[in-house]
Amino acid sequence: MLSRCQQMWPSLWMLFPMKMRRTNPKLNEYKAVITATKGFEASLRKTGFIAETASPLLTYARDVNVHFANKKCQELIVEARKLMKRELHNTKRVGTMKVDNKNVKDQIQDAKDKCHVSEGIFALPECAVSESIECLVNLAYQTLQEAASNTPQCAIQLFYTVRNMFEIFCDVVPTYHRDSLQKLPQVCALHHNNCMYIAHHLLTLGHQYRQSLPPPLCDGTSMFVDLISVFRKLASECFLAQMRIQRDQLVESLSGAEGFDQVATDDNFLACERAIKQVVHQLGHLQRVWTDILPSNIFTKAMSTINVVLMHIVEKVSSLEDISADDAQQLHSLLSGLQDRIPHLIKPGEDEEPVLVQSTVDQWMSFSEMLFMLDASMQDIVDRWAEGKGPLAMVFSASDVKSLIQAIFQNTDRRATALAKIR
Repeated sequence: MLSRCQQMWPSLWMLFPMKMRRTNPKLNEYKAVITATKGFEASLRKTGFIAETASPLLTYARDVNVHFANKKCQELIVEARKLMKRELHNTKRVGTMKVDNKNVKDQIQDAKDKCHVSEGIFALPECAVSESIECLVNLAYQTLQEAASNTPQCAIQLFYTVRNMFEIFCDVVPTYHRDSLQKLPQVCALHHNNCMYIAHHLLTLGHQYRQSLPPPLCDGTSMFVDLISVFRKLASECFLAQMRIQRDQLVESLSGAEGFDQVATDDNFLACERAIKQVVHQLGHLQRVWTDILPSNIFTKAMSTINVVLMHIVEKVSSLEDISADDAQQLHSLLSGLQDRIPHLIKPGEDEEPVLVQSTVDQWMSFSEMLFMLDASMQDIVDRWAEGKGPLAMVFSASDVKSLIQAIFQNTDRRATALAKIR
């Protein structure tokens, strides 16, 4: 008989109204259930169904906070997993916006002057994140808010459930969305932002509720700051892996140019032209899918992948042993088109200042000086070398310049004189 009674105990949970099971304020209404349980248990003792000293049903009923917390935590984990498995491409803009209110501006400036820190030290840069991840962060805040107004035992369970939610994220999202993260650069960029968005909130998430949580959680050792580096690493590793994929694809496209040798011939010219178009198309695609997702500074750094392209071209052209006048002309024509496109790829829709392109794209000056030599006279090259003090000498060694002069110009006394001045 007692075993039948024990089997009934879990079913008592189903006697709680649904709202009572999900929200703490409704637990106060549960007193009527405890009173009814006492009466029911007394009748069971009279009939000899349970021992006089036993009170299994009342003990179970009085542990309602434990049952509530267990059930609530299970529901939270299930809901969090569902959010993690949603499509990442549904986005929302987050981060700091331009402040137009004069009073707000004055308050920010006062705080900056008093504390001697930048107003944006804890600011999230404007970017796009997945809607599902914003919902996940909101769920964490709601859970901690509920923990702050709950019993100590229940609060501790809810607090660690929030930690579990974030720890599960690190396993579920990279695994469940693996194919999209590898194949779609825009999804990878969103994942980067999502991780940085969570890390941003983890900076202060625990401390916002520190005074409202039970003593074991108030000493700071259980706060969320230890997870910040985990999420930042998750963001950078995934995005850097995508950058390597894009780099390899760009180099593969350039391999179709056959080293830019003898581009004056029809077949070689078409091959080089096709390679340059493929590179511009890929870079243009990255610019379109990243510009509205990534923070502006991260976007600029990401587009510096252009360095790989320019470095490859400079190395291949500089290694050519013979460049005819027609070859030099065709090379200059092809590569000038790429040069014109690069500033707009880094800052779409803006008139980019050359100095900013130079600071962003390390190989910009080398590429530009190489183009200059392809279209210049020997005297112009010597003047630009300027006895090792000119702009040409800033990016090329004397041996590199001599090699290009020997490849472009015929062996004459004038060439020998020019070569003698490059040292």
